[in-house]
Amino acid sequence: MVDYFTKNAFATHIPHQIRDESSNHGYQDTIRAIYAQQTEHLPALNMYIQKSRELTLKNTTVCMSLAQFRNKLNELGGQEASSLKLDIFMKSKKSHEVEILSGAVAAIRDLSRTSHLIDIGDGKGYLSSMLALHYQIPVLGVDASEINTNGAVDRANKLSKVWNGVVTNIKTRETSINCYKQITKFVDEKVDFPELISNIFLQKSDQIGLVGLHTCGNLTPTCLKIYNECDAIRTICNVGCCYHHLTEEFPKAPSNKIGFPLSAFLKNKECAIGRGARMVAAQSIERILDSKDQPNRSIFYRALFEIIKNQHSQAECLKEKQVGRFRKPIPLFLDYVQKASKRLEMPLEVSETYINALLAEFEHRSDEIDLFYLIRAMLAPVVESLIILDRVLFLLENEHYNSFIVQFFDPVLSPRCYGIVSIKT
Repeated sequence: MVDYFTKNAFATHIPHQIRDESSNHGYQDTIRAIYAQQTEHLPALNMYIQKSRELTLKNTTVCMSLAQFRNKLNELGGQEASSLKLDIFMKSKKSHEVEILSGAVAAIRDLSRTSHLIDIGDGKGYLSSMLALHYQIPVLGVDASEINTNGAVDRANKLSKVWNGVVTNIKTRETSINCYKQITKFVDEKVDFPELISNIFLQKSDQIGLVGLHTCGNLTPTCLKIYNECDAIRTICNVGCCYHHLTEEFPKAPSNKIGFPLSAFLKNKECAIGRGARMVAAQSIERILDSKDQPNRSIFYRALFEIIKNQHSQAECLKEKQVGRFRKPIPLFLDYVQKASKRLEMPLEVSETYINALLAEFEHRSDEIDLFYLIRAMLAPVVESLIILDRVLFLLENEHYNSFIVQFFDPVLSPRCYGIVSIKT
């Protein structure tokens, strides 16, 4: 999106049939048709949208709904754990995620008889606290950020003090936050998790489960590799996110920490995605269509600003710097240019007259860039599906045959809704 105008993205990346069709119909009307999900009168665009929907996890036989997953656990001899919705100290999105995933993890733990769980990328400890307090499961929360670890400790202590007063719909029982321990540690494939459990809980265990709620970038592949290589890790339940932070092996990896591809199948094909497509994968077409909100005006402003940056600065020295997002919307393009230049530490060598003239010149293309944004977002679940299928294939290639993809969450409420579950037999 940054290079939209400088690289003429609409003409370069959109097939001429869709360009002509949307131009003749009108960009705003085409956008409205996409939001209404009524594009039959635009055959080229409609075919593209339908194909994008076909090439997703929902149309595979390896992706389970939450109900199908619960049935599978029952088939394997497990029992459904009683879930608990708790909205204290967390927002509705997090409450939705914690309620569902904690119940699933508890059911997996009951089936596999693991003694301890390790929550990788524990963050603020939302999931771990629920597992410890509600399900009475010993959990070790591991996070690379000391700030997150301290926050998790503080939150867990506060929650434990009010627990019995908050939980009114189940039988009150004695609870102890002592089930939940935390440690600040960067996780890589060299970490000895059985030793961590032994040192922190003062108990030896060779029956450990890994969990992760929205583990970032390479952390999900790292967890899968640890699960594959360590006999003591008997289960994994992981929901990943932040695909743009993945490190790819091809065409040439910048380090030996590879996040994609994991499977031998895609390695043999030297499959590469690219940062642009991985950035797209982080979008949520379900949420976009549900909210029907126009793309943020800052996307248009950022693409315009790139013209100024390329033409009126030493762009070479700015390659490593990023404008990023601003906390508050910036209504005027002039203000956006000034703030963006300051963030890049780039001398602003153009006049206000030039900036306003540039806006006037490109204003008529704002609908075009909004349409491009929507068409581009249609590919998000396609790229995400490739990444997740690669991960579960890696497990199957290594003979972990009880490995599944599960849609745990509502994709509108929680866009990164797919998890990978594997249970060693």
